[in-house]
Amino acid sequence: MTDVLIDKDKLNDAKQDANSIKNSVKRTEQYCETLLSITSSSSWKGKSKDAFLTYLEIIVQYHHDLSDAVDLQKEALQNLEQYIGEFPQDSRVSKVRNI
Repeated sequence: MTDVLIDKDKLNDAKQDANSIKNSVKRTEQYCETLLSITSSSSWKGKSKDAFLTYLEIIVQYHHDLSDAVDLQKEALQNLEQYIGEFPQDSRVSKVRNI
């Protein structure tokens, strides 16, 4: 059986990538909310406006959910770095090794 190896350099790369993803998702979420606001207050009327607004609301919700997922990813990477030394001593790890 082999041990789990975590390369700290690659972990740092992953944390930087997670930050980039977070920034990108936040930026596009803001763009979507701005577009939704502008479209909602526009003089455009009719079913096509309603359909477009519904579509935008779905996209905004998607970006919000994606932003939450990226936050969890960042937290997991930070926790991994923080607890990397303690991981092998966790009782669950020994249980898995004994399977």
